[in-house]
Amino acid sequence: MSKPFADIATGRTALLALAASAVALTLAACGSSTPRQAEVAAPLETAAPAAPPTPSAARAEERGQEAEGRGRERDRGQGRAEIERRRDRRDERRADADGGADGGADVAAAAAEPVPEAAAASYARAVAAIRAENWLEAELELEQLTLAHPHYAGPHVNLALVYLHDGRREEARAALERALALERNHAHANTQLGVLLREDGKFAEAEAAYRRALDGDPEHSLAHYNLGVLLDLYLRRTAEALEHYEAYQASLDEPNETVARWIVDLRRRVGNADAARVAQEGGQ
Repeated sequence: MSKPFADIATGRTALLALAASAVALTLAACGSSTPRQAEVAAPLETAAPAAPPTPSAARAEERGQEAEGRGRERDRGQGRAEIERRRDRRDERRADADGGADGGADVAAAAAEPVPEAAAASYARAVAAIRAENWLEAELELEQLTLAHPHYAGPHVNLALVYLHDGRREEARAALERALALERNHAHANTQLGVLLREDGKFAEAEAAYRRALDGDPEHSLAHYNLGVLLDLYLRRTAEALEHYEAYQASLDEPNETVARWIVDLRRRVGNADAARVAQEGGQ
């Protein structure tokens, strides 16, 4: 089962590179344990248990909870309606852009300009919402950002990940395709696309996507990790998988214990295969 883990950079310096790299919560491959997650200690109990409420107080609390629940549902409904309005405007603007003859030149020129302060602020809010797992707020910010500044690839990738969290795979795929139309070798976009393709059983296409990611960034750790898993568990190309596990492990500040065990196992299997091949060649 695929699990997410974070690969987040923040601040204006990161945003200036949006046309070339995404700030993304990137899904790892399935099959085995993913790299370790940060552990958060359970909160300590500091207050004495409250006395049982009286029946009237309990009923009042229930009514308050019901009202609060209705308020949350109303807020979510309003947020969804706003998203739909923004999508309509987005689709109209994309249709207008597609009809222009100089769209590619406009995108290149816009991407070369300094990032506007408003875009930087919007991106910071979107990243903060993703960190807080406030997915609706993140979607609203990223939808607006990709409407106002469609020439940055990074927000399209992050929007794809928000869609995936909501189970909207086709919209996520379309957002990734938009990012890759801006930059074919975008490392984060290709890595996430590779995960989707692998989940769909399209292993050759997934491998091509991971390799495009590494063409764009030869040290992109998640591409090495996911390509290693694909080669190991799905394509059974053990020696190649070992190379990518080792590249992933070398990129970490501290070795990952799970991946370290995989490396030991693959080295043993590769060594046994080499020994068997040498023995076979010697007997001929």
